[in-house]
Amino acid sequence: MPSIDNEVDVFYVYPTVSSNSSGFMDIESTEERALAQGIFTAQASVYESHANVFAPYYRQMSTQVTMGPDELATDTEEFKRGAADVERAFDYYITNLNQGRPFIIAGHSQGTMALIELIKNRFGDDEDLRTRLVAAYLIGYTVTDADLEKAGLTAAMGANDTGVVITYNTQSPTSEGGPMLMEGAHCINPLTWRTDDEYAPASMNLGARFYNDTTGEFIREVEHYSDARINAKTGALQTTIPEGEDLDIGPYTEGVYHRYDYAFWYRNLEENVGDRIDAYLNTTA
Repeated sequence: MPSIDNEVDVFYVYPTVSSNSSGFMDIESTEERALAQGIFTAQASVYESHANVFAPYYRQMSTQVTMGPDELATDTEEFKRGAADVERAFDYYITNLNQGRPFIIAGHSQGTMALIELIKNRFGDDEDLRTRLVAAYLIGYTVTDADLEKAGLTAAMGANDTGVVITYNTQSPTSEGGPMLMEGAHCINPLTWRTDDEYAPASMNLGARFYNDTTGEFIREVEHYSDARINAKTGALQTTIPEGEDLDIGPYTEGVYHRYDYAFWYRNLEENVGDRIDAYLNTTA
């Protein structure tokens, strides 16, 4: 549990880290917990300078789960079990740890998938939760109008709106997109904090920050790393990375920068978290 030094909390849910043959992350395993801690450092550190970060372990779906050609990860029993863990952890956090503070929810990839289920199940009928929500950073998966309607929330439209959902999926201009980007995806540009297709040059990028996601070891930081523009047709966040970069994009097709949804925009995200918190506290003061 973090020390409570800030006025606002973050409830953060990590992306897929487990390759357990059982189909589930073993949350009692020291090795698997270390993987979650590594990605926590790489991603959740964005929030730590502004908020108290709470991050539960959960029995997430592992990479060893096989799916049919038309099956979504969210349809699997393995995903549903992990998402139920996240809901129980959130309920425990709200009841026992939050003590009435405003909060952010944040995640990536499978963590975002679980949080989408959470907001649909918990927020739509709970005005108190919606009122205390500073923002939801649901990065690295598709958030649709239907998701937002069920949650009683709206998509972010600028840098300082509160109680909103911030979401995007990063890829190259030539990429055809990965399994996280589906029809109806909302997107905001983390360089302009706008939702139109205005081009944002790399000079607006305050700094990409790269870590070893497995260990949490810091590798490098690069100012003005890459540009950004929203593809209005697909809802993708498109970027051109510096020439000569040799990035490991994992199991994805060409130009799917899913693994770098936090890294590429790290300093802009960090600044925006502070801006939204300030806006929320000023509004509710």
